[in-house]
Amino acid sequence: MHEISIAGAIIDAVLDAAKKNNAIKVEEVFLEIGELTALNPGQLKFIFETISVGTEAEGARYNIEVIRPLINCKRCSYNGPIEFFEKLHFLLPVIKCPKCGEADVDIIAGRECCVKKIKIS
Repeated sequence: MHEISIAGAIIDAVLDAAKKNNAIKVEEVFLEIGELTALNPGQLKFIFETISVGTEAEGARYNIEVIRPLINCKRCSYNGPIEFFEKLHFLLPVIKCPKCGEADVDIIAGRECCVKKIKIS
């Protein structure tokens, strides 16, 4: 469950930004989480709620946008989503082009894990 360490780092960044902006309360946090990170949004929200107790982020809303993987194939120039990604969550995936089957691809989306915006008061 790598969500615990990632959630801790995110909360640290949110609290640091709140402090630097003299915030009294963190109202809402907007995140982008790529599917290739294998982070579970429900687990992340639960951990955020648990570890933020007693901080400026206690009670904040967490809006998590899940980013689907997109690739660019180096052989056929396919640019788009991969197929049947949900089957890859518990395996070490070999991502192949759905058009030509080539594994030499650039992943252009789906590995994100970032705080996009924080609403404070």
